[in-house]
Amino acid sequence: MIHNSRGVTLVEMLAVIVIATICFTLIFSIWLSGEKSAQNTMTQNDLQADAHLVQARITRAFYDQTDKPFSIALNDGKVELTYDSDTSQHELISDPDLFYSKNGSGDTTSEPVKNGSSLEVDYDIAVRTTSGVSSDGPKFHLNTTFNYPWDEGSSSQ
Repeated sequence: MIHNSRGVTLVEMLAVIVIATICFTLIFSIWLSGEKSAQNTMTQNDLQADAHLVQARITRAFYDQTDKPFSIALNDGKVELTYDSDTSQHELISDPDLFYSKNGSGDTTSEPVKNGSSLEVDYDIAVRTTSGVSSDGPKFHLNTTFNYPWDEGSSSQ
């Protein structure tokens, strides 16, 4: 039996390269999948956080409406409060990088909110891109109703 101790053969070297390529491909695809999942999770968290902020601002305006009556509107996918006073103060309450829509439409007319009424908020939220709204990205649905249960004219004895 003759022993060749001069190195590895071409077939052995090709086998090692193929196995290493398969391993690196699997590791890279797992890493890339984790990166995409992390990005989706962060975007979903941003959508939920902005929805919570919009809901809190609408709640504050709703329960302060006796001092500051207001209207709520969607303008170019952004939620805007308008206080119906002498100054007609406008307050943008949503993140400009997100797109709010109601019933599939990005714009609605202003909805005045009156004492003794209820206000239903039903918005779909998505990420705004340079070419419009991201259709395949994460979305969040904000649906809540604010009730104005107390009577302004009554007093407790």
